[in-house]
Parts: sequence; structure tokens; C-alpha cells
Amino acid sequence: MPSIRSILLASADPDRLRAWYVDALGHEPDADGFLDPEGVGLLVDGRDDVAPATVEPGRVVLNHHVPSIAAAAARLDERGATWVSPVELRDAGLWFGTVEDPDGNYVQLIETTPSYWRQKDERAGRVGGPLSHARAAVRLPAQDLDRARRWYADVLGLEPAEERDGGLRYACGGTSFVVFASTGSASGAHTQMGFDVDGIDDVVAELTERGVVFESDVVDVAGHYPSSGASGERATWFRDSEGNLLGLGELVRPNAT
Repeated sequence: MPSIRSILLASADPDRLRAWYVDALGHEPDADGFLDPEGVGLLVDGRDDVAPATVEPGRVVLNHHVPSIAAAAARLDERGATWVSPVELRDAGLWFGTVEDPDGNYVQLIETTPSYWRQKDERAGRVGGPLSHARAAVRLPAQDLDRARRWYADVLGLEPAEERDGGLRYACGGTSFVVFASTGSASGAHTQMGFDVDGIDDVVAELTERGVVFESDVVDVAGHYPSSGASGERATWFRDSEGNLLGLGELVRPNAT
């Protein structure tokens, strides 16, 4: 399914504007220059057909969702940001606050509250539960976190996007997962995490060269979720250094006519 995954923000001085977003909002660009690549990536780029300052700042407003609007506002205040609208709690159960970036674009801070999610469920006629709008995240246990870190780097070519005591967070393909130190052992009795890939045969061949031992040949799995547009997938499984069972899958799409 097509999706909006990024926004291009044009500027006559992209270096200055990009630096402001990194400093004021705390986003580091990825290798392609996208800010917040795990959300809707924001790419700041130069163009010679735009003015130094935006003429209609309210036409496109960049919504920046934050876990704590008070902390985000304090960070912006420290950097002398110009407030268009002060932080306030709206009737919809949302905290809002709007500032200008150096080009005059409006950046709106938003913090959601449980009240907002309840009201949204009511508007949609749904009976939601306490986790209806929680963000799901994969957690994989590791008895030896250093060993797991070396395995994910040497075998899968993945380095942690960030780390804390007892945990490593990995980012790939706009998603993330965490490997955490645990005294328990992985059962490995079911798939604990899956990777969707293109060209599964090539991926299997490369991982085999890197030392991965697969649990089976690539098999055909019938059926898939309607939103994917696929009729099934080709899949196989392998274990990480800690015994977690990981899957590889490639969507099988009907031939275009």
C-alpha cells in the first residue's frame, strides 16, 4: 500500500535550517539526511525557487509529537525560540504549542493524553482498551548482552541505534527492536521477530556465508494480510546467539497484468 513516509522542507539556507531542527528538536539526520527516519522523515534541502522566509507559514504546519511537551518547550526556550502559540491543553485532550523555525515555518508540538485516545475511540464508535493505542515493540532476551551485540554486528551487520545499561535498541527499515540482558533463556519455540526482505534467496545466501544456520529451506506460506496486497510469502527461520528464533519473509505478489 502507498504511504506518506517523508516530507521535503525546502529552504534558501538548508544548512542553517537543518542545524536548527537538530539542535532545537534533538533529531539527528540519518545517512540520507532524513530527520526522524523512524517516523515521517523530514528532509531539509535547498531550492533556488523559495524565499528566505515562508510567505504563508500556516499553510503547512509540521506536527512534532513529543512524550513531554514541558521538556520540549523548555529546550526550545533555552534556544530562544519564537512562540506563535503558547503551550496549552485543548478540550480534545491534547497539549499544543507552536513555534517558528528560522525560515518562519510553523512547528507544532503535540502531546497526547489518555483523554484524547478515549475521545477518539468514542468518535469512531469503538470500545478501546488501555493498550488500544500503545506502540508495540519487540524485546529479545540475551543472557550475554556483549555476545549478542557482537553477533548482531558481525552476522546481521546491525549496530545499536542507542543503548542503555542492560539494553540495546536497533533501528532498521523504519522500525526498531530491543535486545536486553536477561537471566532467563529464550524458548526458541516460536518466531519472536521477523524481518521482511526483498530477494530472500540472496539474503539467505549472504547470511549463510556469515555463519547463520537456517532451521529450514525457504518455504511457501499461503495467505497474507489484505493490506499488503500479497497472496502469501516465502519464509525461513534462524536463531541468534541467544537462541531467539528469528524469521525472514518475502511477500509474494500476484503478477501484474
